[in-house]
Amino acid sequence: MKILGISGSPRRGGNTEILLDEALDAASKSGAQTEKVILSTYRYSPCLSCGACEKTGRCIQQDDMLGIYEKIALADGMIFASPMYFYTVSGWAKSAIDRSQAFWSRKYILKDPVFSVNKKAYFIGLGATKGERLFEGTNLVMKYFYDAIGYEAAGELLIKGIDKKGDILNYPKHLEAARLLGGKAAGR
Repeated sequence: MKILGISGSPRRGGNTEILLDEALDAASKSGAQTEKVILSTYRYSPCLSCGACEKTGRCIQQDDMLGIYEKIALADGMIFASPMYFYTVSGWAKSAIDRSQAFWSRKYILKDPVFSVNKKAYFIGLGATKGERLFEGTNLVMKYFYDAIGYEAAGELLIKGIDKKGDILNYPKHLEAARLLGGKAAGR
């Protein structure tokens, strides 16, 4: 089993990446092969809304997103992690999600059965604010993203009130929750 971890945080070594690493480590210890993608280290542009993918199932933009598409398609499961920016995922994460329109086109317009397989996806979200509705928008974005790429939402870890880099290390219960999520992703 291959679990793909995707980090939407531009802050390397921050709270989001720490939790993702905990989850991926637990998945690995449960027997899964893991790979981590740090979106901010890739170079890609937002969706152009050109409609080309509706004809071919492929995006016309020749950038690093092409490699990310392949990783998403070949994985057996996914753990997607992002900090909350204005009550949704980061710009890095949202641009990658928007670029997944090519998957949606392959699934719904071109009827490619590869993207109709329901693989399991898990989400880790962190926000500095403690707003009651912090994750409402994100939950919808992730639900429809997973659907387009042939995954189904299988679990989440949503944490409020953590902001400073590394502060998550002061919350062993959140670190353990990330490990449990990773184990679950690996089928444990």
